[in-house]
Amino acid sequence: MTTAIEIVCFKLAATAGDAQLLATNPLMEEFLNRQPGFMYRSLSRDNEGLWYDIIYWKNQGCAENAAQKFQESAVGGQIMPLIDKQSCKMLHMDALSEILSDGLKS
Repeated sequence: MTTAIEIVCFKLAATAGDAQLLATNPLMEEFLNRQPGFMYRSLSRDNEGLWYDIIYWKNQGCAENAAQKFQESAVGGQIMPLIDKQSCKMLHMDALSEILSDGLKS
């Protein structure tokens, strides 16, 4: 099986602020750690206010199942109103190459 990468790019809704989104991190961590195949997540923002939520999954099936569960979850209910829907783009793709730092291999 190939590692799946989920990338969600979005801007915040005009009524939302960074602190509101970041305050959902504990719930998101709890949600993700209950999902089969979850490996790693990072959340970042560029200088133009575009957010990047990047999640690594064991495979595409795990990514797709978690995406569906997210829509029905408490954390999804908190995050979705904060996102500008028109700016939101979700991608699922297979990793074609993965390189682990020597420091993380041991």
